Amino acid sequence: MDDLAEFIKKYGKPYDPETDDYNVGPFQKNFDNASKSSKIYNMHMYWTKQDPYVVKEFIEHYTKPGDIVLDAFCGTGMTGVAAMMCGRHAILCDISPACIHIAKNYTTPINPLILKDAYFKLMEKVETEIRPLYKTRCHNCGYEDAQIANTILSDVFKCPRCSNEVLYAGDGRWERMRKGEKFRKIRCRNCGYEFSKARAEFVRIEPIEIRVNCKRCKIKGEAKAKPLDEHDWKQYIEIEGGKRFISPLGEKVLNQLLEERGLNEIPPKEPPYWYPKDVKFPMGYNTRQPLKRGITHPYQMFSRRNLIALSILWEGINRTSDQNARNKLVFNLTASMFLMSMMSRWKKSPKQGHHIGPAIRMGTLYIPSLIQDVNVLEYFENKCKSNFEIPFLKSTSIISLSKQSATGLKNVPNETIDYLFYDPPYGGNINYSELNLMWEAWLGEYTNINEEIVENEYQEKGRQEYQEMMLNAMKEAFRVLKPDRWITMVYSYADPSMYRTIQHISQQAGFLNEGDILHVASARKTKSQLDSDKAQQRFLVINFKKPKRGETKEVPKAEDIEYEVIKVIQDFLTKHPGKTRDYIYDQVIKRLFTSVKIQKFNLDEILKNFFRKVGNEWYAPGSLIKRSKTEPKRGENLPLFRKETPEHPEKEVILRLQEFLKKYGRVPYSELREYYLRKINNPLERNFDELIKENFIVEQGKVRLPTHQEQEQMQDVTIRYKTRLIKRFLDGKLDRMPDDREVCDWIEFCYKNGLYSEGARLFPGIRADMVSEDIYAKTKKIAEVCRIKAE
Repeated sequence: MDDLAEFIKKYGKPYDPETDDYNVGPFQKNFDNASKSSKIYNMHMYWTKQDPYVVKEFIEHYTKPGDIVLDAFCGTGMTGVAAMMCGRHAILCDISPACIHIAKNYTTPINPLILKDAYFKLMEKVETEIRPLYKTRCHNCGYEDAQIANTILSDVFKCPRCSNEVLYAGDGRWERMRKGEKFRKIRCRNCGYEFSKARAEFVRIEPIEIRVNCKRCKIKGEAKAKPLDEHDWKQYIEIEGGKRFISPLGEKVLNQLLEERGLNEIPPKEPPYWYPKDVKFPMGYNTRQPLKRGITHPYQMFSRRNLIALSILWEGINRTSDQNARNKLVFNLTASMFLMSMMSRWKKSPKQGHHIGPAIRMGTLYIPSLIQDVNVLEYFENKCKSNFEIPFLKSTSIISLSKQSATGLKNVPNETIDYLFYDPPYGGNINYSELNLMWEAWLGEYTNINEEIVENEYQEKGRQEYQEMMLNAMKEAFRVLKPDRWITMVYSYADPSMYRTIQHISQQAGFLNEGDILHVASARKTKSQLDSDKAQQRFLVINFKKPKRGETKEVPKAEDIEYEVIKVIQDFLTKHPGKTRDYIYDQVIKRLFTSVKIQKFNLDEILKNFFRKVGNEWYAPGSLIKRSKTEPKRGENLPLFRKETPEHPEKEVILRLQEFLKKYGRVPYSELREYYLRKINNPLERNFDELIKENFIVEQGKVRLPTHQEQEQMQDVTIRYKTRLIKRFLDGKLDRMPDDREVCDWIEFCYKNGLYSEGARLFPGIRADMVSEDIYAKTKKIAEVCRIKAE
């Protein structure tokens, strides 16, 4: 940190307002296929990470070779990697020692021969100690020196009714789970009571199956699986300890060991070398999950077998003489550590014989009820060999790393940085310090949570504290950035009021919001993104500019934010029908961010009241529905490979009814219903009559498609919105007070749209001295007509 000023002096270009000719406009490109699968990206896991190839395009747009880029929320260092790719220097800062460790190893080159030599020497030292921990007999060929590839562990719960112990994967459930069946409730064999996991008390975990790697017969796929035999149970108990098991064989072996040793229970085996025994989990948002299971220390997140293997590996790595090679070996171990823990969950294979590797629920410390406990040595070997295939980046770029907060960039002089790329914490979305403790416990250095910019009730930090700390970070960014230069901020948050916060603090710091809001989306979706239309699927990218002479650009306040949102959605769905909620949310933020002050709005209520949902897709009223098309893979021929995507049952019904009406025109309602019952008969989540009224025109007992003009009228939700606004006002539920001139307009609107009772009720509230005589007289006549018609 102390040499940052010297670094900038050596590699930077001083800013001179007299000679500065920088003239770069905002970056304007969206990314819909950002990679989460590149070898560089996957060298080390993290909770949020940007594709370095995407970041590289931003850097190349805003800077020249040799310029200095700053990322004060560097995370894994992807900004540094991107800078190295295109010949820029970079300063990377973060408050997390885990992040500095990861970023340093990503951006520090090493001679691959030195690294491989250190790796093979390490394996020679540790293999003889670790392999016996996973030794088993191959059930296929009888080979006595096979290795356990992974152990499947199941939760044991206490029945809420009779307190009997119930194995989650017991009573035949495991065989059914392997076929894809899911269980919302578990039946107690003792009393027959059915209960959910959430209602039951967790007791312990118990092994139900192991999978074997045999170098003699090279058994593959599901054939690798075998139940634990007596040798496996004895080894498991001697390593993990225990005092009782549900498995009859496990209980038999345990009783034999207890009798031989004269004990009441077998204690777990102690690791032979150092491990972070004294580091405790703090009470926090994510740590509640392990604490509920009685796990109070990070080391308890590992099975005892894996903890022993980790301690042996850690000891061996720390005896590596070459410091750079030692750092890279630690990097490979931390890259694997979460997947070596009990957070690694079992997943059903999509097809017989296809192996599924370990996976965790990202952004949590969640331990699943079915754990896939991996072989630490084999997993570490695979990670090292995979990363050996990727040459650590070599370039003329110089990267400086500094463990410090973005709120106080010490030793970075004023107006010395050419470009900033920030991917800051998103409010309370992820609590980094709680998660990173799993690494930092081993690294022996910890995040100062007082400096963490986060919303976290356990740290007594709410939105106000988050806003204040982010404002300080943006002020620092403004201070160090050269005039007329840019900062790119990546953001993702489900609450629109957070974008109002970003608007506010960027303006307070002095930045101008220029250009469109962009998005970065991954071609590969997470399970939550595929299953839920509410999961955020894109990062939004905001570009701010530091003005030359302190110009300001005031973003006006919206008179009615709900109406602004409705107009955006109406326009968007009219042009792009059939979009999911999260996509609509992103479009609303993108279009409103630069035009009005964003206030909190209820997107779900707006969609429900003014638009129509089919499956997980939303449409403007009156829009005809189209079939989805499967896009061809890269290199495929479009006409041959483009296929229809299977539709949601309700959407399929509407599509089939549309096709029927296109063919036969105006048909009796009864005939259309008969066609649905005989030819389609897909199950509907709602009433058939409601579906017809929402999608078609019903006249005198007959149904037809809306004309183009009718579609346009139906898509315009202004009438429905104003009607709802007026009724809320009359009911005393409107959160603002309209002026008298607006109420006059409302009365005229009521007359034109048949809302006579509402028009009559509005008039007594108008004050004659607050509008012109002509308008008052005209409105009085209209209101009188409304009164007569209402009677």
